[in-house]
Amino acid sequence: MKLRGVIDGRQQELELEPTEGGYIVTVEGRTLEVDCANLEASFYSLIIDGKSYEISVREGAVPDEYAVRHGGHLRTVHIVDPMAAIAGAHLVQTGTITVKAIMPGRVVKVLVEEGDEVDEAQGLIVLEAMKMENEVDSPRRGKVQSVFVQPGQTVEAGDKIAVIE
Repeated sequence: MKLRGVIDGRQQELELEPTEGGYIVTVEGRTLEVDCANLEASFYSLIIDGKSYEISVREGAVPDEYAVRHGGHLRTVHIVDPMAAIAGAHLVQTGTITVKAIMPGRVVKVLVEEGDEVDEAQGLIVLEAMKMENEVDSPRRGKVQSVFVQPGQTVEAGDKIAVIE
């Protein structure tokens, strides 16, 4: 299966071939054998070229987005099936979209109010998690219909932050 991934703003082509207990992954012409086991909930054990990694993967704030944490590093990964992207390329994203927290944490600052116009990738809130501040961005241009959080509030992964219309 061929996929397109955007990791830290850098686009990469991926090819996945399922194997017993894992995948053969080709990224940028490099082929890796990956053994994968689900430890519990969103935690996984990976063995890549003989090295062991433990990661957590949670759904992101928007469709096809994932928050991947390894050690103290958090990366936002967008995965797109190229065929689905081509099929939906003519569609304009309309309607409302609910932005959700991608990790548990404490709301440090709310950057928008109901009724504000926002651009794609504009910050909505600042969330402190694991002693790091992370900005949660708007997935698209629109108007803030609702804000569900306030400074000092604790949120869990998947909690509603805002609705953009």
